[in-house]
Amino acid sequence: MRKRDKIWILCLSLILVVLLLGITIILMIQNRTAHQEKEDNWSIESLKKGRITAIEHNKLYSACIRDKSAAEEELVLFGEEQREKYDNPKVSAIEKRMQEEYRIFAVNLGEMDEDTAKDVERAFAYMYERYPELYGKLTNVTLANPDGFSSGHLAITEMKEYIINGEYAVCPFVVKHQILLSASAFLKREELLKKCEENVLSGYWPKDADISAIVVHELGHQLLNAYAMQVFEFEDIYYITDQNDAQYAAYLTDFTKMNQTVPKEITKQAFARWREEYPEEDYEAFCASISGYAMGIQKDGGISYTETVAEAITDVYLHGDAAAPASKMIEETLTENLRRGK
Repeated sequence: MRKRDKIWILCLSLILVVLLLGITIILMIQNRTAHQEKEDNWSIESLKKGRITAIEHNKLYSACIRDKSAAEEELVLFGEEQREKYDNPKVSAIEKRMQEEYRIFAVNLGEMDEDTAKDVERAFAYMYERYPELYGKLTNVTLANPDGFSSGHLAITEMKEYIINGEYAVCPFVVKHQILLSASAFLKREELLKKCEENVLSGYWPKDADISAIVVHELGHQLLNAYAMQVFEFEDIYYITDQNDAQYAAYLTDFTKMNQTVPKEITKQAFARWREEYPEEDYEAFCASISGYAMGIQKDGGISYTETVAEAITDVYLHGDAAAPASKMIEETLTENLRRGK
């Protein structure tokens, strides 16, 4: 091979290498761009799509509310204002029916599908018929965005100041007693049903638990709250004045992890009755016979007695006379105390 031919071959080889290198660099840039676009498409905001509600459940106002009737008007107005933010006629009809039937100032199920809204209503129908003590103890039921929820919570029951008088704890002020349903869960019906199935299979929830059972569990908390209100003689529960401020503070303080005197009282009494039939078993077995969640184990290592009570109420809802003996004894203890008086 002549020297000139060798030079041409070398030049062509170099050109080919440069071309391949250029193509590789171009492909790398394109891949990087595509990856960046994918990351942009999978932003936090995109992940929230279809999982958030237009309802602003945590709004706080400052005003001096003159009396209990004015407080009631404000609570009703909140529900009406929030309902204007979504267009869901069939569910709105359910909301208004629940407000009237169960004497709740504001029910806002938002963008929830009709079947899920009916599941929510079904839980209320059962609980208010079985436990009429619930009437007048709940001001709001609302779909809510999950920001601020503890990880994994599908729903929570809470008391929250709604209209403060210039500063927190300055009387008079208005509080909500409400159940919040996580939009990220309740707007995805099939995913929520799957979550129910998984929690049942793992033993964390009672057998047969479904969407209605989630709501019954929260109403179980509210039933316990009704008893605590009775114990602390806490009346006019959403309008706090100098006349009921001390009772409000005592009620509020009792539900801190350090106290829990009311739920401890109920579970202690029920456990004592249960031990008469199961003398060899301990408190842990008592709770575990209901469900894994009923054991009340918290992330900080503490025990939530309120969760034990709420799970017992849920078990009775799901299984009636076939519910765990521990569940039936907790329910009997709670309702007997409620109907006997403090």
